[in-house]
Amino acid sequence: MSGKNLDLKNDNNILSINSPKTSIGGPYKVVYKDLNERWAIVAMDWNREPCLGMRWFWGNGGNPFSSGNPTWLVIPNSLSNSILNGLPLDFKFHYRVIEFLAGKINGSQL
Repeated sequence: MSGKNLDLKNDNNILSINSPKTSIGGPYKVVYKDLNERWAIVAMDWNREPCLGMRWFWGNGGNPFSSGNPTWLVIPNSLSNSILNGLPLDFKFHYRVIEFLAGKINGSQL
């Protein structure tokens, strides 16, 4: 269950998506989620590098979906600041996410 029937109120449901397992570390923390439009942004590692991932939770499987598994769209680092600045995040949490993306803290410290 990774589409319209996934309960987005529980962050653990969102964080349980970890495909492809060989490339993803985490995801560690839900950075932001929109319950009405059914999308989420998470802090995760991609090939051992900190990054943000995004996913839509609609239809049968949500998007992106690959080889029968729900996956994350990796947000390029060059777009991360713009995306974070556009979200209504608490300042302290926003700063922690920036520290994570800069490699100053790891995912478990978010």
